Amino acid sequence: MGLTDNEAVDAVNGPGGNAPPAQAPPTTLQLVDEALTTKGFPVPVVHTAPNGKTYVRVRTALWVDNFDVVQTEPVSAGDQTVQATAKPVSVRWNMGEDEFTCKSAGSKDGKSCNYTYKQSSARQPGGKYQITATITWNITWTCEGDDCDNAGGDLGERPISSGPTPLVVSEIQTNTGQ
Repeated sequence: MGLTDNEAVDAVNGPGGNAPPAQAPPTTLQLVDEALTTKGFPVPVVHTAPNGKTYVRVRTALWVDNFDVVQTEPVSAGDQTVQATAKPVSVRWNMGEDEFTCKSAGSKDGKSCNYTYKQSSARQPGGKYQITATITWNITWTCEGDDCDNAGGDLGERPISSGPTPLVVSEIQTNTGQ
């Protein structure tokens, strides 16, 4: 009694008595997607100066944490290794009464990103504006190895938003003596 073709290598017969076909290796873009899902993008952390409270017609400095280049760990399959890089492009601010974009993370001194409120937050729910910051990331990738479909590419932009940050905006009343 002899062995059939697949018995010698412990293969399992598939439909029709044939061994199932080998699974295709992942494409380069599938590896890029895997790299991006294993490395989460940092969520912006909002800061203001003055902190937590400001005033109508007073410049409020704005900045975010996590405005840094992010690189995934390399992911490999077969003879291809991919790595993705996300570079922050801008921060879109929603201030409750208006929206605008800064091209940098901002700073405590307010020189690179600031906002001046026109109205107090007294009529807002809870007496506070809920401000958010959205970092726009430009994502690129590279691939090294003979199995790469391409050497690299640009996946475009991806926004990541902060949670709402409450900010009280008050008015300063003055008496001109008239």
